[in-house]
Amino acid sequence: MAGIADVISGGEVFRVLSEAFRVDVGEYVVLVAHSLSEGAFPVLVSVILSQNTNDRNSIKAFLTLRERVGVRLEDILGASVDDIASSIRVAGLWRQKAETIKRVAEHVARLGGEDFLLREDPFRVREELLKVKGVGFKTVDVFLSVVRRAPVFAVDTHAMRVALRWGLARRRDYMEVSRALLEYFGAERAEEAHRLLIALGRRVCKARSPRCWECPLASYCPSSSKR
Repeated sequence: MAGIADVISGGEVFRVLSEAFRVDVGEYVVLVAHSLSEGAFPVLVSVILSQNTNDRNSIKAFLTLRERVGVRLEDILGASVDDIASSIRVAGLWRQKAETIKRVAEHVARLGGEDFLLREDPFRVREELLKVKGVGFKTVDVFLSVVRRAPVFAVDTHAMRVALRWGLARRRDYMEVSRALLEYFGAERAEEAHRLLIALGRRVCKARSPRCWECPLASYCPSSSKR
């Protein structure tokens, strides 16, 4: 069965999705953190908070942490895990995330702090951050795509589901799907395309009972019930 790439280009899909879905900065914790312009590290904190929870709760947790403790590298270094944890309960897995945030702060500080995050080769940054317990590929790739505009494609559950339904990848493997999406959309569109796939997955291409009749790409999708 032909995949979507056989019938429509990534550039055209990007255009269709951009016209169909409005992306509001206030709906994504990483964009909220980035818009506050307090440096690179707070964005990394926001992505950790978003793990296994929705953006609504992670935004609340980020803003509460920012108010009570602070989200800059020096704020986290000076705070206890308990201080961090008590501020982020709404994000779920709060103790685990607090420990991860503290560990990543200490690791980044040893490597040079904000300068390391902003000036080091992005793939070296990726390699180092992945050494921290609790930090995975998706967390790092979201951070690098937003802060560094690096040529990576972050894959969450929505992007994974859509890529498989589109036939861009054959198995549920992070690196395979990430490479396929990056190649399909191109590095210059990767960060925005990631958010558009989230919007598509949340509103239309749901895990159960996808709303194919509402999908602007139904006529191209090999998994669509409309074909």
